Amino acid sequence: MNALLRACRQGSRMLPLLLLASPLLAQQTPEPMYKPSIVDGTRTHAIMRKFEREHDTLQLNLPAEHKKDYSEIYAQRWRHIKSRFQKKEIYTLPTAQQYLDSMLNRIVAGTPDLKREKLHAFFSRSGTPNATSVGQGIIFFNIGLFTRLENEHQAAFILCHEIAHAVLKHSEKSIEKYVKNMHSASLQKELKELKKVQYNRLSKLEALSKGLTFDNRRHSRNNESDADSLALVYFRNSGFDPAAAVTAMQLLDNIDADDIDMTKHLRTLFDAPQLRFQDRWLEKDAGLLGGHATLLRDRKVEDSLKTHPDCVERANKLIAFNQSADSALAGKPVATVSSIHPQRFDSLRKAFQFEIIEFSFAEDNYTESLYYTIAMLEKTPNDPYLIMHVARILNNCFYLQRQHRLGKKLRLPAPENRESFNTLAQFVQNLYMEEYAQIAFHYLQRYQGQLSAYPEFQSEFAKSEGFIKM
Repeated sequence: MNALLRACRQGSRMLPLLLLASPLLAQQTPEPMYKPSIVDGTRTHAIMRKFEREHDTLQLNLPAEHKKDYSEIYAQRWRHIKSRFQKKEIYTLPTAQQYLDSMLNRIVAGTPDLKREKLHAFFSRSGTPNATSVGQGIIFFNIGLFTRLENEHQAAFILCHEIAHAVLKHSEKSIEKYVKNMHSASLQKELKELKKVQYNRLSKLEALSKGLTFDNRRHSRNNESDADSLALVYFRNSGFDPAAAVTAMQLLDNIDADDIDMTKHLRTLFDAPQLRFQDRWLEKDAGLLGGHATLLRDRKVEDSLKTHPDCVERANKLIAFNQSADSALAGKPVATVSSIHPQRFDSLRKAFQFEIIEFSFAEDNYTESLYYTIAMLEKTPNDPYLIMHVARILNNCFYLQRQHRLGKKLRLPAPENRESFNTLAQFVQNLYMEEYAQIAFHYLQRYQGQLSAYPEFQSEFAKSEGFIKM
């Protein structure tokens, strides 16, 4: 009897070891679901206040002539900058900011003249594949562009390009040009002539003002070429791979290409045995811009609609600049090509894909958030966060539709959108209120076995089930 008790006690002590050694049980411990970073509001507010004080000082030193016009436009520029801090667009994770700062510091160290410039670079959580120099030495590097890049050398060239815009004062020069045009004798003469016109005066005034509308967020094509050439100087001085400047530009040329078969993905995601996918969900509404208002574009029009136009021409110029620089440096010592932190680059690129989804959702742009989610699901179809987030959007659509507050969260199809985005926008628009919850429930149901250990998954599953019973 004592021997039996001793054996039982030994067995109970060995049981935890056996459980840990069991591969089957080890597999039941789920990997952590991605947790979006929390924006440091205190830090962003402090940074914003610093820039606001600089803006106030700048306002005191504007040209005396037409000072009111200059003041209004600089105030408009500041409101744009301020809004990006206020809506928590800045990605404040310390490791990410440190990485971007290290890249900026290396570029400044490579060209000592840059030490005189007040340069500040921030990651923006926007999914738009772009980067902008917005004035006051502030550069926003959208994570939507960062995720598309192949290596950190390309990222460094993008940063050099925006630094060049800041150094060349393109924002300030655009403001000056705009104000001078507004007060030019030729424009005033045209306005006087318009006063005499009896018919179509409004349309003629709109045509006249179209070329004068100021937008400090876009640079002219001449400015882009000038920024490219100066950026390449900074880039080469910093010890980055000169060829990456060209490949970055070539990548930008195709960055707006539509590579998602949205119809296929929607049918795959939302076809369930108990809820078959309905063709009605994809029907184009002729009232919405004539069934998506397909545009007949020639090459020039298509290029002008790109986020980054003229990229082929700009890439060719960069090739020529590189060849000229290589010839001039023949036989002379050149900066050693090296990276900064490739592993950090890769980890940020991965994290940023999730952050884009979360930021779009936080910005109440459900269609865009769902679009990015589906695009990422194509590459990682079993990711628990992505699966949960699909249902999260649909559940929120159901809840808000009941309160008649859904409209502002969804985007309509539009000619300037990618066809895949318009397909998704039409799909979301076509659903009846109860179908949001039904689709979410049956979509999550297929993952019950593998994702039931995630509380976030269970929460969305329970929501959709509860909505169906309402």
